[in-house]
Order: sequence, then C-alpha cells, then structure tokens
Amino acid sequence: MKIPFIGGAYKGRSSNMDAQECVNLYPTVDKVGGKVLALYPTPGLKLWLGIADDVETREMHIMGAYLYAVIGDTVYRVAADRSYLAMTGVIGTTSGKIFMDHNTNSELMIVDVSGGKGYILSGVLVTEIADADFITPSGLTWQDGYFIVTEKDTQRFWISGLNDGTSWDTLEYGLVEGLPDDVKVPLSDHRELWLFGDLTAEVFYNSANPDFPFARMNGSFQEVGIGAIASAAKCDNSIFWLDHLGNVRRANGYIPVIVTEPQIAWQFEQYATVSDARAFSYGHEGHTFYVITFPSADRTWVFDAATGLWHTRSSWPNDPDGRWRANCYAYFNRKHLVGDFQHGKIYELDHTYFQDDGHTQRAVRTAQAVNADRRNVFFHEFELLIQSGVGTALGAGSDPQIMLQWSDDGGHTWSNEHWRSMGLIGEYGKRVRWLRMGRARERIFKVMITDPVDRVLISAHLRASVSKH
Repeated sequence: MKIPFIGGAYKGRSSNMDAQECVNLYPTVDKVGGKVLALYPTPGLKLWLGIADDVETREMHIMGAYLYAVIGDTVYRVAADRSYLAMTGVIGTTSGKIFMDHNTNSELMIVDVSGGKGYILSGVLVTEIADADFITPSGLTWQDGYFIVTEKDTQRFWISGLNDGTSWDTLEYGLVEGLPDDVKVPLSDHRELWLFGDLTAEVFYNSANPDFPFARMNGSFQEVGIGAIASAAKCDNSIFWLDHLGNVRRANGYIPVIVTEPQIAWQFEQYATVSDARAFSYGHEGHTFYVITFPSADRTWVFDAATGLWHTRSSWPNDPDGRWRANCYAYFNRKHLVGDFQHGKIYELDHTYFQDDGHTQRAVRTAQAVNADRRNVFFHEFELLIQSGVGTALGAGSDPQIMLQWSDDGGHTWSNEHWRSMGLIGEYGKRVRWLRMGRARERIFKVMITDPVDRVLISAHLRASVSKH
C-alpha cells in the first residue's frame, strides 16, 4: 500500500522529534487537486566568484550593468564577465547587516546598521555622508527620487534631497505615530512606503505635498510589528516578514496573514535570538521562495509561495543540521547569485549541481508516523519510488546510494543505517527496497541522500501485516 511519505517540513513540539523533516528538498504540488506529487532537490551552491576569505559577504545590489557586493568593509564592483574592482574607501565595520539602494543619478547608498552610519558610492569612491543633519539610521529604501531612512530608536523617518543622497535637511522627516513604538525599517513596494515598528506597521504614499511628500495611507495601520529588521522582503508580488510574535507574515493588501504553521512557529519560539534573522526571496520554475535564516540559531527555513509548504536548507561541512551558506541574494546577468555568510564568495544557485561549494549536500526526508491504531505492525517490505538511474559516469555518484532509517519511539532514537543503490547511470528500472524490518506499534521512516546526483522522491509503498493486539 502507498503510505503518506512525500510532504513539507512540519516539525513536532519536541527538540528530539524529526517528524516530517524536509532538508534540501522541496515539494511540488498538483495545481488542480493540491496533492503533493514529489520532492525535488534544492539548488547547489556553485562557486561563481571568490574574492576574499574569512570575511562575510554582507549584501549585494544591482545598479546599471554591475553587481555591487559589500564584503567585509569593502565595496566591490563586479562585471558580468566576473572581473571585479574594489571601490576606494571603506565601511566602518566588517560584519553585520547592510542595506543598499540607488537613485537615478547612479548614487548607491549604503546603511551600515551595526556601525550606525550611511555612505554614498559615486563612481568608484565610497564616502561617509558628511551632512550634519544626517541621523543614526536603522534601515534604508528608495522611492520617487528620495532615499528614505528610519532613525534608530525613534518614530521618525527621513528623506534625502531629491536625487541627492548627500543632502539631508533637519526638517525633512515624517512620524510613524499610530502607537508609541519605534519605527525600525522602511520598505518600498509598488510605490507604497511600508514602515515597520516594534509593534505596528504603517503604510505611506507620495501625496506630492510640497512641505513633505509622504502621507499616511488611510486604512493601512496594522498592530503587527517586525521581529527582525532584515526579515522584510518582497516575495510573490507581496511583502513577507517575521513579526514581533515570531510568525512569518504575508501582506494580503494591508492584512498581515500568518504563513507559519503552529508547529513551525513553535520552533522559532525556541530560538534564543530571532532579532538577527535575515531574509531574501527568489523564483525558480514557477516557485517563489522566501528564505529566512536565523544566524544565532544556525537554521534556515524556506516558504514556497507556490505551494504554501515549508522546507529547510542546510550546508555542510560546518554542521550537518546548520544554516544554509546563502547570506544575501541578487539576480544578475540572468543568474541567481548568493553571498557566503563566512567568506567573500559568491555562488550561483544551480539545480543541476548537488553540492555546496564542493562539499556534501545532504537531502533528508523524514515522514509522518505509520501506525494501525496502536496494534503491532509487521514491516515486510518498504519500497521507495524515486527517479532512478541517476548515477554519474565516473567518480562520486557513479553508484549513488540512498539510506533508510526508522524510529519506533517518536524520533528519539533511530535504527542502524541501511543503504541501497539508486541505480547506475541509465539503470532507470532500478527498484529501491528494504525487507524484513521487524515490528513496531508506530514507526517513522527517514531517508537520506549524500551522493552528488539528482534526487527526486516520488512516493513510498509498504507491505505489512497487522496483529490483533
């Protein structure tokens, strides 16, 4: 019989329980019936450009024909042919969140949150904003010719001179005052200015008022704040963010809809720190992914807007269950690029490359428990339907293996590892089966693939018998 095996991540309310784990795999869904069809591999991290070692790739931004990357304290300008040039002048810190945006005058503004300063890149020169009226910023966006920054620990947001990031006026600010909480970060979306606070969010628009152009949008006030300033991201023609209660929200108009299932939100609540969470989004083959990483907790979660399902991503070799190496994102020269959180490296997301910068990329699926009303089940055969015959011609993956484990105590302990071949290259009819697996009243099955080959899981089938007791 076919058993429920294919699905997304759905962690249980226990640190030991791995039920419905989905690591480096994402579900695809039948758009008509909503049924999960298969698990497909998430992209590998293929080295696109290595610039430096042991320094964080903090942020990337596209302006004109170039990709600009802040790596450590240096801004690099990267061309499509991967040649690069270090800009003159440096940022005051070497790590931490960076916001970047540009105007129509080819000024690139950089806000260094940890350093509390703003910078302008013009040409190849990076200079700190010298205007005495410039404040300590906590976030940055651009709209309608203005750089817009939120002021740290206040309710004020400020605008630059029109198309001039070096000019700031002590009178050119607005107030976010629906409730007395500080504004944290701005985000411009569809020419609307979203301003996220500790406990609230408000939306402003350009009213063309000559005294101050931005005014509050009626009916947009929300009593939902932001829990991590770097978690707000445009995704699937909307905005996603981590709220102050630990839920991921999606803006449906001005209604903040929760997209985290209760069990996943519970996992977030267990993290000692969530304020450092950072997010980006990207699209691939009809899927749009919101990727949120919790650096202190060393975890990366991904929401697929096309299916409404979650999965996790993890990179070796640092920690088999740790975060994904991707720290920031840019779509440049028709390539999906991400920066490394520990190194000055930029990777291309490649769905035909099943490693992370040459290191093992584990794909893990742990399904929901199988039982028969708590009676003993005798497990005669477990068969996994996969895309077989995916072996490589030579080297690692020439005879790719898949591992099965099971747990009879809710995921607290696991059986020995049982490995089977996924089929040599072209061995498309290969059956992947395990026989004579004992008995249990309840069993959780887990499979893992580490060979650098395509990994598509389609379904699982069980031959078993049930006792009377």
